Amino acid sequence: MMKKYVILFFLLFIAGVGAIYAQEDTVKNTSQAIDNFVLNQEVSMYPNPVERYLTIRSTQPITRVQIFSLLGDLIMDENKNFNRMDLYRLNSGIYMIKIHSNQFHITKKLVKK
Repeated sequence: MMKKYVILFFLLFIAGVGAIYAQEDTVKNTSQAIDNFVLNQEVSMYPNPVERYLTIRSTQPITRVQIFSLLGDLIMDENKNFNRMDLYRLNSGIYMIKIHSNQFHITKKLVKK
């Protein structure tokens, strides 16, 4: 009889530990989403849609800017002059732009006219 209680206790203990880990993962994902929202507000780029020149502003120093096609191909990789990027080489379309800093990176949608 005692053996059944030990097994039952063990199963309940394992279930409780699993529930605690699930809650911790949810809290981590929520804080990460809040961090991404805050970062999104700290980085601005305009005009979007862009015809030729794109301006990027950030509260943190920008170290690198990458532009990708929607298929994931790297189109541009710039390490300087982020205040006014000349996008004359880009064809009209939708791109993803990844903005890097020493402390973060953020990805945004970019539309080229």
